[in-house]
Amino acid sequence: MGRDVSVAKEQITKLKEHLAKMKEDRDRIVEEYFPEDSEDRDEFEDFLTKYLRGIEKALKTLAPGAAGTGFPLVVIGSEVDVEDLADGDLFKFRIVLPFQGHNRIEDVTCLSPAGRALILKKPGEEVTVAAPAGTFRYRIKEISFSA
Repeated sequence: MGRDVSVAKEQITKLKEHLAKMKEDRDRIVEEYFPEDSEDRDEFEDFLTKYLRGIEKALKTLAPGAAGTGFPLVVIGSEVDVEDLADGDLFKFRIVLPFQGHNRIEDVTCLSPAGRALILKKPGEEVTVAAPAGTFRYRIKEISFSA
């Protein structure tokens, strides 16, 4: 197991609440987005299983400490500020569930190339996104989560 990361107690509480809510809603979410048996449904169920395990694993490395400036982990519902490593441009992504109303241009689903690359990552980590428009490299600057 990795070294403990010190984060605000409130952040740990939010992450635990998110985990509990996702576990509680898992079957409903799968049925809502993929009502028929399909390869997409199987892929989404596998994604959710790995996602929930990833949060559980991350919680084991978090220890209550000094308040941080952002959230410790990219989760569904979080907003992620990233820096494009090629040109220094800054972007904000909000990670949403598939088919969730994309109200803003920065909304990306957790199953999209950007969503998959960012999910469960921490501030400071670098990610590579292989998207239809090309390959992009980002550094996670800050994560916020208000849910």
